[in-house]
Amino acid sequence: MAGIKEIKKAFFDLPIKEQEVILKDIYGFSKDIKEFLNLRLLKEGEYLFIDNITKLTQCWSPAGTPKIIKVTQVNSIISKAKKAKVSSKFLSQMEWIAFDGYMTALDDFGGGPESYENKIYDHLKNYLLLIQKNESGNKLDQSIEDVRQYLRSHTNMYCDHIWELFEEITGEEV
Repeated sequence: MAGIKEIKKAFFDLPIKEQEVILKDIYGFSKDIKEFLNLRLLKEGEYLFIDNITKLTQCWSPAGTPKIIKVTQVNSIISKAKKAKVSSKFLSQMEWIAFDGYMTALDDFGGGPESYENKIYDHLKNYLLLIQKNESGNKLDQSIEDVRQYLRSHTNMYCDHIWELFEEITGEEV
């Protein structure tokens, strides 16, 4: 199988009309490709990742019945967003939404799969690191305070572990 260098050369050696046909075929290949091209070329569609992660991390169905959050699907959406190079702002929102979804599930159901506990830790860590990287001054202080208040209001069986993480990353106590 040829590498990207050979593919790129072959593509650009084609007449423009044939390039357009191939691009059209690529665009129609899958929903993921469409989302990727819209985001990378037109800078549109970051909100779709937010919508998808929000739907995936809701622990209640529209009918009001409990719903399992599928960890692999959440991971896949975040991975696709990173590959599409969404802005840090959107990535931090996605990490927070995922964190909140897992926390809510543990709160609502009094526990859950061990994978939820691992993901709570991972998403909070990623969120805290992203806000520290991208925010400063009063905005960073407010974001950290918001997380602190959230953690204080969600005291499930898993809180010690995430409080330690919060303190490790921020240098502040919950």
